[in-house]
Amino acid sequence: PSQAALLAGMGRVLVDKGVPLSAMSLTVQALHPLLAGSVYWWREAGDRVVEEPHFHGVDPFGTISLRAPARAETTGTEIAAPVLCGDGGRHRLAWTTERRDGFTDAETAMLAHVALALAPPLEALATRETATALLETYLGRRSGARVLAGEIHRGSGETVDAVLWLSDLRDFTMLSERLPGAEIIALLNAHFERLVGPIKAFRGEVLKFIGDGLLAIFPTDDGGPARAATAAVNAVRAARAGMAGLAAESKAAGRPTLEFGVALHVGPVIYGNIGAPDRLDFTVVGPTVNAAARIEPLCKTLGVPVLASAAFAAAAAESGHRLASLGRHRLRGIDDPAELFTMPEFASHQREPESK
Repeated sequence: PSQAALLAGMGRVLVDKGVPLSAMSLTVQALHPLLAGSVYWWREAGDRVVEEPHFHGVDPFGTISLRAPARAETTGTEIAAPVLCGDGGRHRLAWTTERRDGFTDAETAMLAHVALALAPPLEALATRETATALLETYLGRRSGARVLAGEIHRGSGETVDAVLWLSDLRDFTMLSERLPGAEIIALLNAHFERLVGPIKAFRGEVLKFIGDGLLAIFPTDDGGPARAATAAVNAVRAARAGMAGLAAESKAAGRPTLEFGVALHVGPVIYGNIGAPDRLDFTVVGPTVNAAARIEPLCKTLGVPVLASAAFAAAAAESGHRLASLGRHRLRGIDDPAELFTMPEFASHQREPESK
């Protein structure tokens, strides 16, 4: 069920009962980071619903619920009623008729009762949509869906194969010590926006922000490791292009520019609920995650923005993305040196690690 289906079903029932409807609209306010809400339009001719989303900061949706919609799809007579939900939601129903004399008093009274009766199912739908939006915002699409489906117990999870993305800003600690808090938040938001967009566009999922770091996965269940590796490579290139644009804007405005390093690895991870009984985190853990965490600091040491494991390089090569070897390097806490790779365009950036 959805708001659109609810509106269409109500329209058909009212028409069957003899109400001379030509169109209806349902205006729904939303608790969503991007959407202020939506207006759903139904016309009796064609019996279909069109959704018109309203975005925060784009239009004055905050006052639309108790006034006429922003545009009309008919020239008939309209009446409207607020739909007040128990959770404080303020929505709006409007009905239009082409009949010359408009709605009768009896029809108007019936429609007012319809608005009252609509509040409980609309509240239930809005609550679920809000929960879905908030879980996706704070946990990610895949993790949020699993929590919403009832996977909420500590220790629940599964082992999955995935490409890991672990990135970190360069020299951000120094910046955070000399810039005001508001400017630090603005810088982080601008940085993460340019990383998260490409990650999501290439079917990855951000699991968490760790200070100025970011952990994301590209599951291999849709096309295997080669496809997931290709997606990660494309996301890295798109993110770096976005960061280059941000750097140009920042430099022109006299603001600090940001650089980031990213480690790419592939392998099995334990994906599920981890934490205390009353404070859980839906995340990934395991040796694959540990290895990625040890690879990423070497981006700064070796002077390259992207480092990949041999396993990731092999997966990428299967789809035609050949990475350049940077030789074998020791990872913290691991005895045997590991061969590391980077994208061909960064191979010439490598510098020798400083001796200790």
